[in-house]
Amino acid sequence: MSGRRSPTLAAIIAFKAFKAIVLASLGVVLLATRQDDPVDLITRLALAVHLPLSSRLFRRALEFALNLSVRRQVALALTAFGYAVLMGSEGVALYWRKPWARWFTIGATTSLLPIEIYEILREVHPLRVVVLFANVAVVVYLVKRRELFE
Repeated sequence: MSGRRSPTLAAIIAFKAFKAIVLASLGVVLLATRQDDPVDLITRLALAVHLPLSSRLFRRALEFALNLSVRRQVALALTAFGYAVLMGSEGVALYWRKPWARWFTIGATTSLLPIEIYEILREVHPLRVVVLFANVAVVVYLVKRRELFE
């Protein structure tokens, strides 16, 4: 398919927008809760989503929160905002079909693949694997579909 319409490109743009929104939300939550008691916060969140307090996920979240200083929380928030800007920029540039958008997205997405692979090797999670495959599919698609940006 050539021309201006591509359902796959629309899905890629939506994927970038979703990641940007999630990362920006994470940054806001990290900043908004930096002075709160982490144990209380994780416990309230777990109860709100009906996560058993005996679950492995709850235990891991609690361990993470206990090692989270205010300084580290702010650093994580700023990192989340930075990645949100990157993902948002990619999505907007792809939407507007900027000539440089294709290579910008290929470069940015490819540069993050080693981190994703490292995280999977460190501990396999289905969501990590799905995100890795989705990002590889985005890169392959954009490499092959040059005509969408001409």
